[in-house]
Amino acid sequence: MRAAASGGIAKIGYRRPRSAAPDLRLRAEFLAFLLRGGSADAPVAGRRLQILGACIVGCLDLRDASVPVSLWMYRCVFGTTPVLDGAHVRGSMAFPDSALPGFAAEGCRIDGELAFNAGCSLHGELQLTRAVIGRDLNCERLQLHESEKFTPGRPCRVVADGMSVAGDLVLAGAEAVGELHLRAARVGGELRATGARLSAPFDPTGARGVALNLDCVEVRGNVRLDRGFTAAGQVRAQRARIDGDLDCSSAGFDAAGDAGWDDARTVLLDGARIGGALILRELQAPLQGASLVDATVGSLADDVATWGQHHVLDGFSYRRVGAHAPTDAATRLGWLDRQHASQLGSDFRPDPWRRLIGVLRGMGHGRSAAAVAIGRERHLRRAGLIGRDLPAWLRWLPRVGHDLFGLFAGYGHRPLRVLGIATLLWLACGAAYWAAAADGAMAPSGRVAAAPFVPLAYSLDVLVPLLDLGQARRWAPAVGGRSNVALMVLGLSWFEALCGWLAALTVLAGTIGLTDRDWRERQA
Repeated sequence: MRAAASGGIAKIGYRRPRSAAPDLRLRAEFLAFLLRGGSADAPVAGRRLQILGACIVGCLDLRDASVPVSLWMYRCVFGTTPVLDGAHVRGSMAFPDSALPGFAAEGCRIDGELAFNAGCSLHGELQLTRAVIGRDLNCERLQLHESEKFTPGRPCRVVADGMSVAGDLVLAGAEAVGELHLRAARVGGELRATGARLSAPFDPTGARGVALNLDCVEVRGNVRLDRGFTAAGQVRAQRARIDGDLDCSSAGFDAAGDAGWDDARTVLLDGARIGGALILRELQAPLQGASLVDATVGSLADDVATWGQHHVLDGFSYRRVGAHAPTDAATRLGWLDRQHASQLGSDFRPDPWRRLIGVLRGMGHGRSAAAVAIGRERHLRRAGLIGRDLPAWLRWLPRVGHDLFGLFAGYGHRPLRVLGIATLLWLACGAAYWAAAADGAMAPSGRVAAAPFVPLAYSLDVLVPLLDLGQARRWAPAVGGRSNVALMVLGLSWFEALCGWLAALTVLAGTIGLTDRDWRERQA
């Protein structure tokens, strides 16, 4: 009472009490009386009640109360769960390094800060559903776990669905053996869980639950699950709205190795909207079982060791790859090949490939984009998806054509390969025509005055469509005598002309995009 009247600290003890000794006991009813403002005989000065080292006996019941003062309780122990459902606290409430069996503040409004920090221990449920906090929710170094001193077997968890925090939500360094539910919470600043260690309990079926649930949250700043953050259990942020970055650098997901069972999902970002970067660098172990269906991020910042297996990337949209993220085709193809097996076979999803090709092209990495496009065609061939809609006895035809198209033109993404092959064909046919002329198998056509026969010019005239060097008009194989050499030269010229048309059409189609599978699918 003297400390409350003077605005000082009531130093009941200097350590967290280990027992409810008579000289450390403080009745919860009396504490509630002071928090309601006291009276003329027991005033509370300075609008802040400060208590050190007390053991609170009884239930601190402030349901629907109006609390005009702030509360600061350092190294205090509560025997029962404080209840502030529907209360309006016009200041702040802080419980640094205290121990509580729980905290019930559903629908509570706290104009200032709410803090369970500096090693505060919670051995039950922190209930903040629909609570409104005017400044920060500070749970830095919070300890959430069961204790023999309190009722054993009670669920240890944080339930803050629909909570509103005007400032930052801080979970840095927290250690929780229980689920953290923050569904549809709104955070005006950052959500920081740097270095937090979370472990979800097992459900009755033996499956591990959700370690951190951020479904439908709205965060104006960054979300930091970084620098030592670990989670044994699922981390969810489906349909979340994050204006800044989602920073998971140096984080560890699936800390207990549960992802190996039944292709479990460790990180779910389905439908999330992240305005900044999704940072997945230097993870403690490759990420297993991530689901990013229809997620949208500003940029993807990962590294060569980020991705494990069983990912779902259908609809995952990103405008660019981060500045230090790999853009080489080998790494990116390895990423796409690590998708869930069901989406690489008969239920093939083209969107992740199309998206990566478009992003690489937009960033100026045309060679990598072309290599990824070629890798996609090879994957389609290996998966048996080429010609699968045709009758079984006809499927060989498109597959042979697909193989030849890949061999000679890189599926339209290697036009220089076509020109190189055409050059070799021109030289080889020119040599054949020279040998045929030496054998007398080439003769003037007789329609125009003959010019000297130039084998390479004749070969080029035959090979290139619509090119007229005069050689093909003035000279022709002497088939009148039906010599075998002349007939072979005639067949060779037809073959060369056909190859020339095919090469020209392939280069033209590749130039205007007709051989681009993405272009064809967009037109369809």
